[in-house]
This record gives sequence, structure tokens and C-alpha cells, in this order.
Amino acid sequence: MSKALQTSEVAALWYIRLKDKEADAPERGEFERWLMTSPVHQAEYESICSTMDQLATPDSLAKLADAMEQNSFLQKSAKRQKVVKHIAHIVAICAVGLFALFANKQYEVWLQQPVAQSVAHNPVGNITTHTLEDGSRVTLSGNSDMDVTFYRHQRHVVLKRGEAIFEVAKDADRPFVVETDIAKITVLGTRFAVNKLSKLVRISVDHGRVQVEPNSQTSETSTNAKRLTNGQVVEVYPNKAVVITQRRAVDAFAFVNGKLIFEWADAYEVADVLSRYRKQPVVAEGQSPHNISAIVSVKDAEEFLDGLPNIVPVVVHDRAGQTIISSKQL
Repeated sequence: MSKALQTSEVAALWYIRLKDKEADAPERGEFERWLMTSPVHQAEYESICSTMDQLATPDSLAKLADAMEQNSFLQKSAKRQKVVKHIAHIVAICAVGLFALFANKQYEVWLQQPVAQSVAHNPVGNITTHTLEDGSRVTLSGNSDMDVTFYRHQRHVVLKRGEAIFEVAKDADRPFVVETDIAKITVLGTRFAVNKLSKLVRISVDHGRVQVEPNSQTSETSTNAKRLTNGQVVEVYPNKAVVITQRRAVDAFAFVNGKLIFEWADAYEVADVLSRYRKQPVVAEGQSPHNISAIVSVKDAEEFLDGLPNIVPVVVHDRAGQTIISSKQL
């Protein structure tokens, strides 16, 4: 295939792609770069546009149909033959382009069809480990929920509530993506923990590499994304802020061994975590400074909660089936 013919094909495909696009469509930037690369590109594209404009009028289409029906259109002149050959080539390219678009849509539909799905609900006070279809392991803390969906191009988990440790099997062709309502974590193979708290989501990496970004459909997510590696911790907030902290990543994995580690936590974090290990949920109210640091055994959670007013200025009391931690008025 000649270079001129290749340029003609590319020009025709650009005509197809941009025919119904808006003036500010993202593809137009790429098209303009291609167009300015060579005068040959400009000439080929102008030729195709001119030819298609001529064909677009009812009179031209009627004449073309009549001429083709009488089998005389190709015999009038060498110049006319060249034009028709060019048109036939464009029509063939258009057909290929339409087929390619259809095939691409079908391929996207095929990719979006789940190949495996599961749901895990971990009751209050339980710690369980689940082995997924690809060999990845997920350890859920108490009162934690997740939905797992595997596609041909991606492994996807939604952590709806609670805390989980992920040990991800490597698969370069299928990234492992974990989402909460405000955070999105993408990884190929690593061990990390996700703690969904009421005011933030905390991601701690034991080893490997992950990318963390706000869970949003807007373009701002790419600028806010952070890449983490061994021992790093990041927190994602509802306002889309993504902040790397100086916390110890290893603390996030302690619940597997029955330990709850609080480091400069507020009452809201304490309430979220303790609610995973007691039937009556704990709720925090009012202002709470980040001044609670403690290592608590899960079996001693009740004793810790009862003694919390001795550590920080709060009041702990029961109300309407909940245990309330409220700030003490000084």
C-alpha cells in the first residue's frame, strides 16, 4: 500500500470521526496536530471533504445513482474515473470505519460483562478472611461490607462499610481497584489496608505500590492523585483532599491480631472503630480534638470505652439504643 493511499485512509477516518463532533471535542486537538504535520495531510483531507460535500446534495446523489444504474458513469472520462475510484475508496473506508466502530462498541460491552461476582457482609465482632477468584485475599474487620466484581479488564471491589486488608495477586492485565464513596485505590499487586471512617478514608500500604485519588468523575482527580509505596499512609477527605500523613502503616493491620491502635484520633474515629466490635453502635457528637492515642485489645473494648472520660474530656452515655461519646463542656 502506497504512502499516498495510507494518507488518504487516515484522512477519510478523520472525516468519519469528526463529522458529528462538537467544535471543542477532545479529538480535534489530535486531528489538528496530524493536519499540520504535512501539506499532504491538508490536501488529502480537503479533497475528501470536497468530494463528500459534492455527494451530499440531492442532485448529485440522483445523478450518481442514475449513472451507476446505467453502468456508464465509469466510462465518461479518465478524470471522472479517477473521481469515482476515489469515492469508491472513501465508501469502502467508511464501511470499514463503521464496522470498526460497531466492533469497538461490542468489545466494550464484552469487557463490561462481569465474569465473577460476590458479596461479603461481616457481622459485628467478627474478623474473616476471604480468598477471591484470582487468589487475592481480603481480611474484613467487624461490621464491614464489600461487593466484589471481576471483569475481563479489571478486578473491582466496593468497600461499603468498615475496614479491610487486601493482599492482591499480581495481574498486569487486570488492575485491582478498590472504591469507597470518596476514595479510589488502584494497584497491580501489593498488600494494603483501607479504613472507611465517617470523616475520611485512610489507606495504609504495607508493601508494593498503589495510586490513590478522590472517587469522582471530574477531571480534578488526576491532579489530586497520590502514589504510595512501602510504609506510607494517605487520607482522603470528602472535599477531595488527598493527604499523605506521618502515621505508621503497620498499625492499620493490627486488628487481624485483635489489636486496635489509635494514634491522635478524635472521638469520631474511636466511635467508628469500636462500633465494629459491639452490637450497640457508638456515635460521637460535638467537637472533638485529635488527642486520643491508645492500644486496645478487642476483648477489652468495653473497658476502654468506659474509661475514655479519664483520658479525654468527654462523656459516655447510652441513648436510644446507641452509646454516645459527647464532648464535655468545660
